[in-house]
Amino acid sequence: MVFWWTNRGFLSLLFLVGTFGVFGAALTFGFGDGAFSRWPWLWGVGLVLAGAVNWVGGSRLNRTPLNPFRTRILDRLTYRASNKFLSLPMELWALPTLVLGVVLIARGLM
Repeated sequence: MVFWWTNRGFLSLLFLVGTFGVFGAALTFGFGDGAFSRWPWLWGVGLVLAGAVNWVGGSRLNRTPLNPFRTRILDRLTYRASNKFLSLPMELWALPTLVLGVVLIARGLM
C-alpha cells in the first residue's frame, strides 16, 4: 500500500492504530481474550473512539475549530491544511472512521 502525507499527517494513521491498540489491550486485560468474539459490536466502538481521537488531534494540529458546525462544510474540505494524510486534512479522516464504526456497531448488535 502507498501512503502519503504532509508534515505530521502520518499521525492520522497512528491515531487509528494506537487507539485500537490501547482499546484492545484494555478490553483484553479487563475481559479476557474472547471479548471481541463475544461482543462483535466492540469493533465499532473502537472505530468511533479512533475517529474521535483523530478529529481532536487533527483539529488541534491544523489549528481549526473542534466544532464542525462553526464553519461551512465546504470550507472544512478545501482549506489549505498544513497536516494532511492522503491529500485530505487529518481531521477529515475521522468522518469515514465514525461512519464505519456506527455500521459495525449496528451490524454487531443484530
